[in-house]
Amino acid sequence: MIPRTSRQAHVWALGAWTAVVAGCASAAVREDPPSRVPRTPPPSRQDRDEPDLERLRVEVVAAHNRIRAAAKLPALETSERLQAAAQAHARDMAVRRKMIHQGSKGSRPIDRIKATGYPYRRAGENIAAGLFSVDQLMKGWMNSPPHKRNILGGFSQIGVGCAIDVDGKRYWCVTFGLPLRR
Repeated sequence: MIPRTSRQAHVWALGAWTAVVAGCASAAVREDPPSRVPRTPPPSRQDRDEPDLERLRVEVVAAHNRIRAAAKLPALETSERLQAAAQAHARDMAVRRKMIHQGSKGSRPIDRIKATGYPYRRAGENIAAGLFSVDQLMKGWMNSPPHKRNILGGFSQIGVGCAIDVDGKRYWCVTFGLPLRR
């Protein structure tokens, strides 16, 4: 039997090796010492441990729409650009292991939404960090007046992001938008 600490190191090394061999390339979630050999950064835990991000996105959007329906508000539709902004910020928070609306390069939610080319009249963002189920996540946001305002706000579109840091903690980001009409 392998001692616990040795077993944990073995499991981590095996997981890292498997991810590199699989060829995943996304934002690294930890910094390694510089190497003379160029290499692809290791994938985030999101890519290894949560391969069904699309299922989570669908569940989070459906939960938002159930709450909005109960309040007699129109359903939110998914926007690929809002999804991109949300996922990028979720990964950024996971890399830094810090739940914060300000991005690593000083960006604000509106900056990230603009960067995707999303033409908006109104936009917002909810974030959270923790190992929450979708129901727990929504309950937490609905118990917070600013988050609840976004969920029940005058938005018509939504994007959902979720990333996992090296310790297994989930970072959630939901972006809301009301696009400009052309």
